[in-house]
Amino acid sequence: MAAEQEHKDIEFKTFDGLTLRGWMYMGPKGGPAVIVNGAFMCPKEIFVTSIAAWFGRHGVTALVYDARSLGTSDGMPRSDLDPQKNAEDNSDAVTFLLQEGWVDPNRIAVWGFFYSSGIALEAAAFDKRIKAVIAQGLMPEWYLDPADQEQLVARAVADRANQLRGNPPEYVPLLNEKGEHFLLFKYLANMTPEHQAHLPNWVHGARKTAPTFRDSLTIQSFYRHAKWQPIHLFASVCPTPVMILTPENDEVVPPDYQKSIFDSLQSPHKKFQIVKNRGHADLLSIDLDELLDGQLAFLKEVLDF
Repeated sequence: MAAEQEHKDIEFKTFDGLTLRGWMYMGPKGGPAVIVNGAFMCPKEIFVTSIAAWFGRHGVTALVYDARSLGTSDGMPRSDLDPQKNAEDNSDAVTFLLQEGWVDPNRIAVWGFFYSSGIALEAAAFDKRIKAVIAQGLMPEWYLDPADQEQLVARAVADRANQLRGNPPEYVPLLNEKGEHFLLFKYLANMTPEHQAHLPNWVHGARKTAPTFRDSLTIQSFYRHAKWQPIHLFASVCPTPVMILTPENDEVVPPDYQKSIFDSLQSPHKKFQIVKNRGHADLLSIDLDELLDGQLAFLKEVLDF
């Protein structure tokens, strides 16, 4: 556990003036770096600090931070998700690393999984200071569940008008009064009943792991995700090297579809890996050495360190 605590507190400004806060796990001076993007609506303490600490122990400086409106970072209202802004914030994280002067400016990568896979790929599509991208469990298109979309969008439009009249934003709880998870995104609705049944336990566990975790989202978060289709940007990742990992039994986004997206990428240096015997719900329980050894080898190859 001691190695998990070997980080320094950092903060940096975004282009629109927010302060994002997180931790940096230090590798050797002048070495490579990776920006580790977090899970859907999760503060950094949920899973990704373990990823960042692993990279730091293996010679790659790792920056992990709370996304805007989450955890210790700025952003109002709270829990107001904007995936396109999150992708842009990766560019500001790159600028921060360059200004710090600790890492090699030509060896900076971004990392994402599931929800943040699209954020990482979108960031790499636009910011060519990013020299490699790793994405696992692609979630390339975000739709609201068709049964809920019309009423959710109508509520979001009404909420915009209400906020302009000085009212507070509307929030949608992740669990209703019966403890049932609101499966308002098509991806969540696609999960098996068995995995859906575990979602309330995940929410309760998240509260314990990250004291700043909130179990609700603004209605505007759903409105923005209904319009976010990052798959249309993936072609622009080229020529940046890209590695995509797909759980063999991913029940949310079919592995064959993820492979077809990988095949469409034109980056001259690209790698695809199937994570054997894993699905969407249990990828995070894998041994970190098993998950990350191949990713480190990829970074060593394409970043030449």
